[in-house]
Amino acid sequence: MISCHALLSVLFIPLVFSAGCGNLTQNADVQSFETKESTFNRNPGRIIFTKHGKCRMNCRSIDSMEVDEILKEGRINYAKSNISSSNPCRKKYALEGKTRDNQQVRIIFSPCKDNQTVITVIDMDTDWACDCK
Repeated sequence: MISCHALLSVLFIPLVFSAGCGNLTQNADVQSFETKESTFNRNPGRIIFTKHGKCRMNCRSIDSMEVDEILKEGRINYAKSNISSSNPCRKKYALEGKTRDNQQVRIIFSPCKDNQTVITVIDMDTDWACDCK
C-alpha cells in the first residue's frame, strides 16, 4: 500500500516541475526584452535638444517636461528605431506615448554616454505647419 506522502509526492512533483518549466520560458522572453530595454537610458545626466528638435517642439507645442515624460514612460517602437549601429552614439530610439495634454507623439532620441539627444518630435495625429531647416 502507498502512503499518502508518497502519493502526494508522485502527483505534486511533476506538477511543480512542469509549472517551473513554463516559467523558465516566460522569464526568458521577459529577460530578452529587459536586456534590450536596459540598453536605453531613461534617466540621463542631461537631455540635449538639437536645433531641429527644438524647432519641431515649438511648432507642435511640446515642452521639455513632456519630452522628459515620454523619455521616462514612453514605449520604444523598435520598427521606427535604428539601433543596428555598433557605435552607441549613432543609435536612434523612437519613443511613443501621450503627453499630458493628450498629444500622441513619437520622439527620436539618440543616446551617447550619459546624455540623451532629442533629434526630432513628431505629433502622430496632427500635421503641423512648420518651417524647420
